[in-house]
Amino acid sequence: MLFGAGPGGYKILSKLGSGSGGSVYKAQKKGRIVALKIPKILDPTDLRRLEREATALYNVSNPNVAKIEEADLEGPTPFIATEFIEGQNLAGDVKENGVYEGKYLALLADKLAFALRDIHAANIIHRDIKPENVIIADWGPVLVDFGIAMNPEETHLTRTGLVMGTPGYIAPELLEGGREGAESDWWSLCAVLAFAALGRSPFAGGGVGSILDREERGEADLSPLPPSLAQPFSKALDPDPSRRLPVKDLIGAIWQNV
Repeated sequence: MLFGAGPGGYKILSKLGSGSGGSVYKAQKKGRIVALKIPKILDPTDLRRLEREATALYNVSNPNVAKIEEADLEGPTPFIATEFIEGQNLAGDVKENGVYEGKYLALLADKLAFALRDIHAANIIHRDIKPENVIIADWGPVLVDFGIAMNPEETHLTRTGLVMGTPGYIAPELLEGGREGAESDWWSLCAVLAFAALGRSPFAGGGVGSILDREERGEADLSPLPPSLAQPFSKALDPDPSRRLPVKDLIGAIWQNV
């Protein structure tokens, strides 16, 4: 899309990112700056996914979740406009400023858990919690991109044979055909917090297959964290949901290391 006139009366200012599902632009209308998501609509499934994303955003009100400004799901170019969050994503922030330690890691954990509790209270499973979907704003982390979010009662809108998510951050039970739920989002959040503390995924190394294999076996590399952090992280990232350390206990352990 050329910069200039965009759908919904928005003026496209710059491209923020793109992927197989579409593109996100920095855009403006009536002095208001937004993140304008213009998806690729190839079939009815894509439109239903966009509708689901809009519903998810309308149903959540939390300072650590990007707010929806407006959506047009019926026009010639469907879009969702959300508040534009100034700041880097967590991956870029860690690369530029280093890992999170002490109270900074604890506050990051507190605020992301606060956001995720409200998301789940709205009966929405995010399904793609990863460092790139956490923007570090002036007031703290903001969870963005509900493009593959779903109500836990809804039918999966994935194409045949496709597991949606990001290697290193997709809960291991989903790799074995398990059903998405709050537990899978919480596992992903723990993996993101481990990234913030380590500067890398705890399952990083090798190709995608190797990462997924380590997830399924629970072989997280948590060095050089001290045992007082490595042990609770390891338990929180257990591939068996029934054995996982509750996230509140992981956050408690992080605060004890402040």
